[in-house]
Amino acid sequence: MQEEPFQMSSQEVDIHVDAEGDWHYGPRLIFRKEILQTFYEHLGRDEDGGYFLDWQGAHHPIQVDDTPFVVTRVDKVTDETGAERIRLTLKHLEEAEWLDPETLWVGRDNVLYCRVRGGSFPARFSRPAYYQIAQWIEPDEKGEGFVLRVGDGRYPIPINGPA
Repeated sequence: MQEEPFQMSSQEVDIHVDAEGDWHYGPRLIFRKEILQTFYEHLGRDEDGGYFLDWQGAHHPIQVDDTPFVVTRVDKVTDETGAERIRLTLKHLEEAEWLDPETLWVGRDNVLYCRVRGGSFPARFSRPAYYQIAQWIEPDEKGEGFVLRVGDGRYPIPINGPA
């Protein structure tokens, strides 16, 4: 039995991404990896910071409670050049990303965020991922804030928004 290709009407789409990064169509959870992968490939943001799916030449707005990207795991590794880096695992996505430590910030409710997908989207750290990265966070030299230590670098973490 051959599956029908994914179709999206030109009317408003009832897609919602909750605060935990889970996708829903109406009241139903979307769990099929190939559908989620397609959504991530066609995800965009408008000038006002809203999210949409760019599908067949049209922008279909979606409701997002926080961000569609949630960091679920953090690993400090040595890359092929010998540099120490932090690899991020993102919920629903198989391909990991390297953390750009200059994009970290603390948002509302003391939630840690960074930018992913070449800086195009914010990603929220899940509680387990926060505890993983916290082992490399230390007070700054003045004792007024915090920095992330990666290799020889120390990266300030701004509070209440990206730098």
